[in-house]
Amino acid sequence: MGQSWKCKQRQDRGDFKVFTVRQDDCESPRTGQVHSFYVLEASDWVTIVPVTPEGKFVCIRQWRPGTSAVELELPGGIVDQGELPEEAAARELREETGYAAKTLIRLGSMSPNPAILTNRCHFFLASDAVPQGQQELDSAEEIDPVLIDQSMIPKLIADETLRHGIIIAALHYYDLYLRSERA
Repeated sequence: MGQSWKCKQRQDRGDFKVFTVRQDDCESPRTGQVHSFYVLEASDWVTIVPVTPEGKFVCIRQWRPGTSAVELELPGGIVDQGELPEEAAARELREETGYAAKTLIRLGSMSPNPAILTNRCHFFLASDAVPQGQQELDSAEEIDPVLIDQSMIPKLIADETLRHGIIIAALHYYDLYLRSERA
């Protein structure tokens, strides 16, 4: 059974706007050796599963520097300091798509990568999402909203058109929600 490691020293290594890097020197409970680990401290994130009254997903297409490609995703973003995750979900939906939802339902949350990240990602269903005005993009965003039929999702994942792991997790949480509602 895994045991907790004792952190002997913690040092800040850099601030990069959307995350900071710290070095943790921790002692192995099994060997007593101290090892250095690098941790990304990041704010929590939200991912929204917006569904129109007609049952379509409001997705977005945007260029991502990590893959140097335009990716198909769901809207989402950072939870600002002092903001509740549900407030961030409503804000990000409006900013990225120009849509608003009648109801926001919390689907769950997860640790995106506990090996190196400190944050959590919160998932919300935005039911009855309808256009409510223009997008409110910041200068580093170029986002195109697109409506996707829910029946297309398995194909889009299989052919890697939709390949963002957190988006796939959000869709899984949505599927679990639907199954629990039908039970």
